[in-house]
Amino acid sequence: MSASDELADQDLDSSSSEDADLGEGGMPRVSRRTFMKASMAGAAIVGVGGLGLKSTSGALLQIAPQTTTSPSDAFANRTITLIVNGQSYTLTVEPRDMLVNVLRENLNLIGTKRPCNRMECGGCTVLIDNVPVYSCTYLAVRAGQGQNILTVEGGKTDNVLNTVQQAWVPADASQCGYCQAGRVMAATALLKWNSNPTVPEIQAGLEGILCRCGTYLNVIAAVQAAAQNLGGSQ
Repeated sequence: MSASDELADQDLDSSSSEDADLGEGGMPRVSRRTFMKASMAGAAIVGVGGLGLKSTSGALLQIAPQTTTSPSDAFANRTITLIVNGQSYTLTVEPRDMLVNVLRENLNLIGTKRPCNRMECGGCTVLIDNVPVYSCTYLAVRAGQGQNILTVEGGKTDNVLNTVQQAWVPADASQCGYCQAGRVMAATALLKWNSNPTVPEIQAGLEGILCRCGTYLNVIAAVQAAAQNLGGSQ
């Protein structure tokens, strides 16, 4: 037999026995051909649902049908109703919209300021059900659940807020006005909960509002004057 005939016979024998090649201990040895066959079979199974396939032992394998669910779009716009200064506003917002942006850009209530926009200065403070909150980090959709929102523009309908505003100017508590809206709202919240605050209580009630001008003493005097006008002794 020539050398070429012997090589041909060797190729034929190896191609016919490659799938049944056994390794140590009689375990089947993985060849390139068996690996490719297994990969293609797996791909076929993934693409087919609800089929009954037989395993190498003859047992019937049940492949569960694939089901796809469409999750709700968490980023879809929402229609909400905000109650601001006694008036209802129905509008469409993004779930990520913060209350300060909606007040200023959608409702044109620009009295609420956005000085730092990261919950540090308190200049964006508004009242929600008489509780002061930083509107720069308060989601508008969260505020659209029937709460009453009071902004610095609400002095015409809120007596306490109006009294604080009237006391602000004579006490020269505004200065540059950077923090003024937030400080007025924080003072209003304080007097709604405590009509006769002491100086330490005023300081505690306004500690979340930073003043770049350092008019803290004037602010305390304004709050005391407002309390007195509302019937308190301070």
